[in-house]
Amino acid sequence: MFVSKAKQFTQSYLYPKLSSAIASALLIISMSTISHHVHAVFIDFDDITALPAEPFDGCLCGHVLSNEYASQGLIFNGDSSWLIGGVLPDGTNRNGVQGFNGISLSFVGTLPNFISFNAFSVNEDAIFIAVYGENDYLFTHVGSGWQGTEETSTPYIPGELISFTATEGIKSLHISSLFSLRTGPYIDNLTFESKTVSEPVPFVLFSLALAGLFWRRIGRQPVTR
Repeated sequence: MFVSKAKQFTQSYLYPKLSSAIASALLIISMSTISHHVHAVFIDFDDITALPAEPFDGCLCGHVLSNEYASQGLIFNGDSSWLIGGVLPDGTNRNGVQGFNGISLSFVGTLPNFISFNAFSVNEDAIFIAVYGENDYLFTHVGSGWQGTEETSTPYIPGELISFTATEGIKSLHISSLFSLRTGPYIDNLTFESKTVSEPVPFVLFSLALAGLFWRRIGRQPVTR
């Protein structure tokens, strides 16, 4: 009688509780292996006081960006990317990057596969972003604005949030506008991220399957009274 009751208690209470605990533990372990590693950088360019632009001899010369943000993984190439802005009454800066013919930038360290920024075009023409990987050209992302024909153009959106993702690390961008004038694209609030996802190990998946079979087997056993 006592043995029968003990067996009944074990089958009806302890086994399901034990199998449930095992399954829960394995599930937690498996979820912990599906980890999202994100290396994200946000730059609004307001941390630097822009040098004033001073025209002389027909040249408008100002603050040309180069390696000011190298420690954060960003470098501006050439002499066409200018820091444009000013100091607000509260003493803070409000800046952006103006491309004179275009903006060329590259990434160092951990290469991003997601990029976003706000874009402006002085002449409301479309902005083209040529995206390059470590070894080759990847694709071109096109913003809103005039693209040369009515069929391909879309209404211009001031400050449009442009974002795109690549299947591999992005090494560099060249940002230009359709007319390629001296006062070309203007960008602000640049975000770039490197996202990787690790999959659960096969052992954990196999263990979860075994736990499920064990649970089903226990649930099907008859209780002897």
